Amino acid sequence: MQRDMKNKMNNYLLNVENLKTWFPIKKGLLRKTAGFVRAVDDISFQIPKGSTFGLVGESGSGKTTAARTIARLVHATSGKVYFNGEDVLPLHQSELRRIRKDISMVFQDPYSSLNPRMTVGSILAEPLKIHKIAKGSELMGRIATLLEKVGLSASHINRYPHEFSGGQRQRIGIARALALEPKMVICDEPVSALDVSIQSQILNLLKDLQDQFHLTYLFIAHDLSVVEFISDNVAVMYLGKIVEIAPAPVLYEKPLHPYTKLLLSAIPLAIPQRKKTSVHALVLEAEASAGCPFYGRCPIGDDFCRKNVPPLEEKASGHKTACFKV
Repeated sequence: MQRDMKNKMNNYLLNVENLKTWFPIKKGLLRKTAGFVRAVDDISFQIPKGSTFGLVGESGSGKTTAARTIARLVHATSGKVYFNGEDVLPLHQSELRRIRKDISMVFQDPYSSLNPRMTVGSILAEPLKIHKIAKGSELMGRIATLLEKVGLSASHINRYPHEFSGGQRQRIGIARALALEPKMVICDEPVSALDVSIQSQILNLLKDLQDQFHLTYLFIAHDLSVVEFISDNVAVMYLGKIVEIAPAPVLYEKPLHPYTKLLLSAIPLAIPQRKKTSVHALVLEAEASAGCPFYGRCPIGDDFCRKNVPPLEEKASGHKTACFKV
């Protein structure tokens, strides 16, 4: 049985267990801790090698904090993050260097994520120099190859970020993420700041690069139509908790959690004649609750939901949700 469990773990590149990231609230002259903002509150999920895992939710749900905690850019309060079978949370800064080669990020804003004082060549060379991977003519050759892989030209090496469009800047950001040949790329809303026509180009590029380099993606977004296009499995977050996880086709065809249904009902339809499943409107005034975090906005919640926290349970094969009413 232990061997079967080990083989199953080996199929996952990333395994997150009971991850919490809480930020203290300081008050008074002595700055005493009066409470905590539970940005990420006991979440667990796994990402198989070579797949794309979508993490969705509205602003403030905790999805970006979860990603930054996994990448060790934010300190975790508790939990475990196994990357390639190794828990990365206890690692010291000196030990993180070898892990950082295998986990890279593509950030949301292509304008602020690139240093305006550095040329494209310098931006792409920086990680290669830090990790002592290439230098001299070999370094310039790798930079030129990276630019070509993301649909840009080697002639762009000496240009500055302000000389590019938003879509081109995001391609540079993707090239930087690929510089160290990572195993996993965390995409933090990589297309939300781009025009719709450019979004499809970047998404297709990400899929092509995944096939070419056998990449694993953690893809964060608030646009469920974008997540549906690129993801194999999807998790829905609300107030720091995962409320539903399922394979993408299942989640979009048969959502179980009321919050997921409300999110899907907000997606505009391209075909006006197509009927959309009707759901009750959101309750705008959220009520404080010791139980289900969604109780104050839930159209079907009752007093039992208000007093008890629903566990994330498997309701069907591979489909988990945290709701007493399902």
